[in-house]
Amino acid sequence: MATKTISIDLEAYKRLKRLKKANESFSQTLKRVLPEPFDFQKWIAEVRQIELSGPAIEAIETQIQNRRRPSTRTR
Repeated sequence: MATKTISIDLEAYKRLKRLKKANESFSQTLKRVLPEPFDFQKWIAEVRQIELSGPAIEAIETQIQNRRRPSTRTR
């Protein structure tokens, strides 16, 4: 496995060390704590492949219409 050396300041090191579990490397800690970046383009491509039934489409459209209506709540 390839490795890369990085420099972090002392405060960042202390924070990382506090998060580190016993028998866990700093790399494992970072991968556990930092989520993978969200791939919006991939998600959109997957959503576009979903085929919705007529009732599902109607339910979604109803929700959208309800959100467009002005609120009748009084403050």
